[in-house]
Amino acid sequence: MKIACPTCGKDTNLPDDKIPKNKDFSFKCPKCGALVPVKASAKNPGDAGFEPNIAGMGPDDMSGLKAGGAKKALVCLAPCLGRNRIMAGLEHAGFTAHLPKTPAQAVKNLEYYVYPLVVVDDAFDTDKAMAAKINNMDMFLRRKTCLVRIGPGFETGNAMTALNLSANYVIKSQDLEQEDASLADHVLAVALSEHEQMYAVFNDSMKAVGKA
Repeated sequence: MKIACPTCGKDTNLPDDKIPKNKDFSFKCPKCGALVPVKASAKNPGDAGFEPNIAGMGPDDMSGLKAGGAKKALVCLAPCLGRNRIMAGLEHAGFTAHLPKTPAQAVKNLEYYVYPLVVVDDAFDTDKAMAAKINNMDMFLRRKTCLVRIGPGFETGNAMTALNLSANYVIKSQDLEQEDASLADHVLAVALSEHEQMYAVFNDSMKAVGKA
């Protein structure tokens, strides 16, 4: 089982036979030394409620996925044309997508993975559980995540709306349904680029002092 440290984000693989089945436990992160909690109910917590986007991948890609080589994105949208286009954009960008079926499953995924990209549709996060989880996330981890919010009332790319929502980028849901299927590729590239530029100096400083 792979578990991400909530402090530094390092993934640690724990053998299933070494994990207590009926009680919570914790272990020390090999990178930063922080305690990493593991819940008793999480036999394989990272894989609950989503499917990897493996369409069109060859044997080499599949082996990379099993080894954890691909970048992961959490995509919280109901099945629709817009989601299909987001998925295609993620594949072009080298991401494999995790697709939780409910907000509760999405929140659980966030407890065990540090996602470089999270895409949330307001129509999916009806009880705002995802928004609350991300807003309460440790800032060290939050800086590692580019949050893209999708909603019918947004103006795609509006920086003020994104700021008010504590997001990195916003997309008007109707825009994903337009004829230009390349829009998803473009907005994802812009969102990730702006997020990287925003924290470039901070991340370089953390690396310089050995904290990243």
